[in-house]
Amino acid sequence: MEQSMVPGAASLADLEWRARESERLRTNQALSQGRAPLALINIANCGTRIAEEALQHATQAQPPPPLACKQGCDWCCHLTVGTSIPEVVRIAEYLRQSLSAEELGALRERVRRLDEQRRERRAAGRNEAGLPCALLRDHRCSVYPVRPLMCRGMNSSDSAECERFVESSGQTPLPLYAPQLRLAAFVLDGMLAGLSNSGLAGERVELTAALRIALEVPNAAERFVAGEPVFAAARFD
Repeated sequence: MEQSMVPGAASLADLEWRARESERLRTNQALSQGRAPLALINIANCGTRIAEEALQHATQAQPPPPLACKQGCDWCCHLTVGTSIPEVVRIAEYLRQSLSAEELGALRERVRRLDEQRRERRAAGRNEAGLPCALLRDHRCSVYPVRPLMCRGMNSSDSAECERFVESSGQTPLPLYAPQLRLAAFVLDGMLAGLSNSGLAGERVELTAALRIALEVPNAAERFVAGEPVFAAARFD
């Protein structure tokens, strides 16, 4: 994180903008040094570090209320997630490294089924909220260390309100610590801007659809960094 991103050196708005720009520049730098799947994973790792460091500074400037988020509470895992291709590639690699061939096959099938359910609901004009994430196992995120930025940004001071938020398809207020969600969104935006600056698709993708592509399409990550629109079907509208 840059020297200027220290407690008291900037307002929260400045912190958000600096976090975005830091991730944009790091993304540009990573891709200028080589276009390989590892560069995408490094970009996602960098985004996580920047968001976490910025959040530490934000909580010093504006302490959060007591949060209800804890292991086993998974209401936010029933929401549609907009993410980035580097984050999806990182998740796919994490799964390949941590699961057996049989476990990976079962996970791939869960992702496929969930993607089909989402598409069917969309085609019928129904809301997708309420469907559990395919990565959710026993009320826990199975890829927690490499979860997307927007998952990291979600938080709440009342789990009962989270339940109502999900069941109402986002039509009820959610009592959250806004800086955490905003910083995650700003870092994600910086990552997408860096991809666009580098001539790649800098668009948000829906987590389930993009993960299905990453797990099913041969050499999806290599084809993406080569400029192919391999993740186009997962674009998040």
